[in-house]
Amino acid sequence: MHEVYGCYIDSFLESVKKPNSRLYVRVNTLKASVEDVLEEMRDFKKDEDFEEAIYTEVKGPNKLEMRETKVIVDKRTAESVMVGADAYRPGIKRVEGKGKEVSVISDNGVHVGNGILVRDGEGFRVRVLESIYTSSKISESKPFLSGKIYSQGKASMHVARILDPQPNDIIVDMTAAPGGKLSHVYQLQPKARIIGFDHTEKKIQKMRKMLEILGVKAELYAHDSRYASDFNIRADKVLIDPPCSAMGVRPKLYDTKQKTDIMNFHSYQRQFLNSAYSILKDGGEVVYSTCTVTTWENEKVIDDSRFELEYMIRFHPNVHDTTGFFIAKLKKK
Repeated sequence: MHEVYGCYIDSFLESVKKPNSRLYVRVNTLKASVEDVLEEMRDFKKDEDFEEAIYTEVKGPNKLEMRETKVIVDKRTAESVMVGADAYRPGIKRVEGKGKEVSVISDNGVHVGNGILVRDGEGFRVRVLESIYTSSKISESKPFLSGKIYSQGKASMHVARILDPQPNDIIVDMTAAPGGKLSHVYQLQPKARIIGFDHTEKKIQKMRKMLEILGVKAELYAHDSRYASDFNIRADKVLIDPPCSAMGVRPKLYDTKQKTDIMNFHSYQRQFLNSAYSILKDGGEVVYSTCTVTTWENEKVIDDSRFELEYMIRFHPNVHDTTGFFIAKLKKK
C-alpha cells in the first residue's frame, strides 16, 4: 500500500472509514428506462458519465443515542448497518438485555445503529431505524424487487464498459457471482454469448434467480474456473474479478491483513489469469478487476509477458470518492 500511496497513506486510511458520498444503482434498461425509474425513486439523480447509472446522496455522520439493550454483531454486519442495512441472524453474535429497542454494536465496540429487535420464523433480526450514515434502502424498493435496478458502485460499472462487448462475442465471466458485472455486460450487448462460472452451486442457483428477475440470459456453471479448459470454450473476452483482500471496500471499522494473506491472494489470482489464457482466442482480451489497492494483487498479477497491456486505471477512495478499485485490460499475444 505504501507503494501506491506513499506519504498519502493516512489520507487513504481515513477515507476508507467512511462510505462513498453517493449510493449508486444501475438502471436495468432491459426492463425500464432511466426516466421511468427516476419517477419512482425521486431522491435519485442521473450520473454525469453513465446513462444507466443513477445515485442518491449518503448523509452523515449522525449522532446516535445508546439504548439499554445491545445487539453485538460481526464486522461485516456492522459495516452494513453503518449505512442503514438491517442486521440478520447470521451476523448477530449475541444480545445483551431484553428490550425491543436496541443499539447495534460492532464486535470492536463501535455504536453503528439503532433499531427494533424483530422475532420471526427464522429467529430474529434488527430492523435498523437509525444509523451513522443514512441513504435509501435499495433492497426494499419496488424497482429493485421487480428487476428494474441493480445495486452497483460506479467504479464497478466501468468494468463492463471497458470489456466493450460486441454482437456474437463469446464472453466468459470466471468469477460471476453475485452477477452484477455479468448482468451489466448482457445489458450492454444482449447479442453476445455469455458464460458464467462459480465454484459454489448455491451461488449459481441464487444467481439464476436474480438473472431471471433482471431478464438476463447467460449460461451458468458450478465449476472452478481455474479449470475452465475442462470446457470446450474459445473465448473472445474473459472477465476476471477474483477473490481479493478487499482493502478498497468502504466503509471499514477495522481490517487486518498479513503479508502472507496478500501473497496467497496473489498466487490464487494468477491461477485465474493462467486459465483465461488457456481459453482465449489469439488476440482475445481479458479485463481484470479488484476492489483492493495492493500492487501484489493488481499490477504484479497482470505483469505477464503472454499479454499486452492495453489499458489500466485505479480509483482511490481519498481522490475519487469511490471504492478503492483497479481495472486492467490485457490482450493475448
